[in-house]
Amino acid sequence: GVKSVVANVKMEVRYTGSWYDETAEKTTAEALIAAGCKLISQHADSMGAPTACENANIPNVAYNGTTGKTNTFIIASRINWVPYFEYMLDCVINGEDIKTDYTGSIETNSVVITELGAAAAAGTQEKRDEVKAQFANGTLKVFDCSKFTVKGEHLTTYLADVDDAGDFVPETN
Repeated sequence: GVKSVVANVKMEVRYTGSWYDETAEKTTAEALIAAGCKLISQHADSMGAPTACENANIPNVAYNGTTGKTNTFIIASRINWVPYFEYMLDCVINGEDIKTDYTGSIETNSVVITELGAAAAAGTQEKRDEVKAQFANGTLKVFDCSKFTVKGEHLTTYLADVDDAGDFVPETN
């Protein structure tokens, strides 16, 4: 998203190795801020990274919640499980198999983009609405490999360990 308005932006990814570790998430965000990061976006549910951002006055994009009561919050995305549960219940009621590779979207309201926070720049709401419409109508793809590189290389394929059997063997493109 940032690349659409800042062409030379670079992203650095750091892992905490945990689904929820507020201390590790805060420490990781503090290290990124110390290294010069000007925006933090996290895929974690705690207030660790947002607290580090608030303390350093660095804007943040949250995940699966909102840090809207902070001065540095821009926006968040979150999962809405209701459409999936409705889909599963409909399958059971109708005697149909439940797809194992179900994927929700903005169009199905499975992915929700929150309201803007205090740190959003002028024009952000209009851009948010434009991008949301593009996701919904399929003209914008999250994983459009032409838009980013990994270690300086454009990826055209990538195998991931989706069918996790504990062996960490990538098998799904």
